[in-house]
Amino acid sequence: MRFLREIQRDPLGWCVIVALALVVVVVLARPARSHSWYDPDCCSDRDCEPVSAITFVASDPGAVPVMVVTTSFGTKPVTSNTKIRESKDSRMHACIYQGVLLCLYLPPSN
Repeated sequence: MRFLREIQRDPLGWCVIVALALVVVVVLARPARSHSWYDPDCCSDRDCEPVSAITFVASDPGAVPVMVVTTSFGTKPVTSNTKIRESKDSRMHACIYQGVLLCLYLPPSN
């Protein structure tokens, strides 16, 4: 408590506290670095991440099921417009930008 009272009286102490607070805010506000191997036309280095869930949905019992992937950016079906790429870490990744599944990275087939 004494330390805080001393800082309150010292203008330099306030400058140090403000500077430290700004450093913390800048570090925490920085966007998380994504994988460097994502293609720029897929993710703008921030819209891709590993897929957390995969489901297959059919519009009716006789229809071919459609793969639906989920990330923290949303849940989207794989369409003919989705670019399919090879994942570099053996996990499935999806790039969802403004509600559209742009790219799907699939693990390499062995």
